[in-house]
Amino acid sequence: MNQQKAGLGKVRFFFLREHKMNHKLLVLLAGQSNMSGRGYLTQEDITEIPGLTAIRRDFKWIPAVDPFNYDRLNMLGLVDSRDPFEEKGLTIGDRRRAGVGPGRTFGKYMKQFFPEYEIGLIPASIGGTPIAAWLPGGKDPYSEAHPYDDSLKLAREAMKSGRIAAVLWHQGETDASQQTPGYKDKLKQVVMNFRKDLDLPEIPFILGELGSFLNPSWPVADYNRMIREVSEELPHTGWVPTSDLADRGDRLHFSTESQHELGRRYWEEFRRLSAI
Repeated sequence: MNQQKAGLGKVRFFFLREHKMNHKLLVLLAGQSNMSGRGYLTQEDITEIPGLTAIRRDFKWIPAVDPFNYDRLNMLGLVDSRDPFEEKGLTIGDRRRAGVGPGRTFGKYMKQFFPEYEIGLIPASIGGTPIAAWLPGGKDPYSEAHPYDDSLKLAREAMKSGRIAAVLWHQGETDASQQTPGYKDKLKQVVMNFRKDLDLPEIPFILGELGSFLNPSWPVADYNRMIREVSEELPHTGWVPTSDLADRGDRLHFSTESQHELGRRYWEEFRRLSAI
């Protein structure tokens, strides 16, 4: 264990001892649709886990049962996106209930590890958003949302009930499809901006690789390399591999089983970064 990891572990347990009054351990979920979740729902995903909650965009806390991020889902949780990027791979008439992402599984493991605390998820991701939308003032191309600014507002409201313990990030499909120049530098800036603006300079920030099942004409390997390089070049930053995970049949979104596994991998990387 290197000194950076050991030091962060000490910070983590000090934080747990010193924040009994604000009892929630919070996890910010940011990025695009594979963080929001497009896996199809199973009974497990809609079963409440005591002590695992999510904050809605009206700032109300609810049980964290999928789908709890209504970024581009209607209130029934059905695939109903106005984003043409997301609709490319959808089967016409496919109205199965969707909404499974990695966040709930991560929260389940965190709750098991910290049973005395309530775990609060902060779902801020928006499907189809390019990296530019996650810079200050950036706008979602398909709605009136400002993803970065809105996520700060939601996170700050959630922090009235606790403290953010981790940021989980999954984004890049849109930029890979458009071959956005300067992606690596922009991703670095996103990580640094969140830490600065939330006043959490050492917050564990975990990046997810893009799926290997994406359109073969996209430079996915190059983008995954940049994601890994950002995790190596910034302190307290990690990444999770996805090359062996499957899509749900649209060559764009992770399947339910893959999302469960992705959530577990985010948790294991969080434990590695936090030295717990």
